[in-house]
Amino acid sequence: MSIDSVIAEMYGMVSFEPGTRPDWTRQMDIFVPDARLVRVNDEGVFEFTPETFRRNFESMIDSGVLPSFWEREIWRETHQFANIAHVLSAYETRWTRAGDVINRGVNSIQLFERDGDWWISAMIWRRDGKSVQIPETAPAAKIDNNAR
Repeated sequence: MSIDSVIAEMYGMVSFEPGTRPDWTRQMDIFVPDARLVRVNDEGVFEFTPETFRRNFESMIDSGVLPSFWEREIWRETHQFANIAHVLSAYETRWTRAGDVINRGVNSIQLFERDGDWWISAMIWRRDGKSVQIPETAPAAKIDNNAR
């Protein structure tokens, strides 16, 4: 799979309409088994493996908090060097594909290529919050050469 198809699959994997569930078999096609996933929001920092993320997501569905969910990419920056890549991907979420936007966020995704396929090894994401607003378009690159 290409980087583009892995990112599309990542968003498609968690999206589901009312009365259905995410197709978790797709998760195994894009994440390495021991990938690190970290959700950051105003409530704190939450760490997962692909398996614990799936269980957490399913518990929200079972409790009725998440009766449906739709997520789509709104912009992306990709930096690739040979067989490693970093993707900064902004997204918006809705309850259904045609519903109103309920929030936005940014995924920071680390990938590597092995045997012609790209795999996600780590992902951290932050959604809009009290003092954090996701820009409508990719921010201009800023490099701080004095950072230590």
